[in-house]
Amino acid sequence: MEKNDVGRNAGRVWQILAEKRSTSIRKIGELTHWSESHIFMALGWLARENKIRFNNQNGILYVELV
Repeated sequence: MEKNDVGRNAGRVWQILAEKRSTSIRKIGELTHWSESHIFMALGWLARENKIRFNNQNGILYVELV
């Protein structure tokens, strides 16, 4: 996977979060059909840019836009 692919995936995750407000990492996987590593690289990209925050609710990790 190249850096451009990670950025493109981060853009797709951002779109999902813009539509859904908050969603679980599992739901992102269901919507994209990506491997965990691709999801976490995209989330890392967005987290580094301070565009998302994580929220643990009853043991389930949710992500939302800042």
